[in-house]
Amino acid sequence: MRKFLAGLVFTLWLGAAGHAFAGMTVITLTDIARARIDALSFFLFTYLVIAWVVKLIWNQLAKSFPALPRLRYLEALGVVFMTGLMFYVVLTMISGARELLTPGAWEKQGSGYRLREGGPTQFGKEERRQALRKIQEAIWDYAKAHGGNAPASPLVEGIDPALWIFQDGGLYCLMPGVRPAIGRDILVYEPSAAGGRRFVLLADGSIEDRSEGTLKGQLDDQLKR
Repeated sequence: MRKFLAGLVFTLWLGAAGHAFAGMTVITLTDIARARIDALSFFLFTYLVIAWVVKLIWNQLAKSFPALPRLRYLEALGVVFMTGLMFYVVLTMISGARELLTPGAWEKQGSGYRLREGGPTQFGKEERRQALRKIQEAIWDYAKAHGGNAPASPLVEGIDPALWIFQDGGLYCLMPGVRPAIGRDILVYEPSAAGGRRFVLLADGSIEDRSEGTLKGQLDDQLKR
C-alpha cells in the first residue's frame, strides 16, 4: 500500500511539473498524458475516499448490529469495487436490451449514445409513406381479383416483388389472415431497419407509425386471435 501511494505521488509530481528553472533538467509529460493523469488521479482519489466513507458507515452500523463484522479498509475497497462492477454489468444489460428493442436507432456521440434523428433510415417519412401506399394499391388490386382476400405471401403472381424491398434493407412484413378494407388490424409493416419507429399499413388503408414496443404488442395480440 505504501509503495502504491509513493508511486501515485511521484506520478502526480511528474504531471504537475510544468517549468524548468535555469539549467535544470525536468521530465515533463505531454498535454494529453497530463490530462489523462489528472483524470486518473481524480478517479483514484474519489475511489479511496468512497471506500473510507463505506468503512465508517459499515462500522457505525456494526455497533448497533453485533452480527455485522468489523470492516477493514482493504475490505471496504473490495466492497466498493464489487458494487461498481455489479452496477456496470446491470447498465451493460440495460444498454443491450435497449439496442435489441430499438435496433439501429442509437448512434454514438462522445462517450455516450443519443437517439438517431428520424431513426436510422436515410429516407424521409413522406418517401416511406409513398412506398407503403404503392404496396396498398397492389394489395387492393389483388384483393379485387381474388374475392377480397389479401395475398398469402409477398411473392405472388400479379404483385411486383420489388415493392416489398425496404429502401434501407430488408423486406416489408405482410400479416396473414387480414382482409383489406375490413377493420384496423395491421396488414403490412416496415422491417427493423426502419429504426425505433415504424410505419404500418392498416386494413382500412390508413398509414400510421408505431414505436417498437407498441408494434410488437399489437402484433402479438393479433396473432393470438
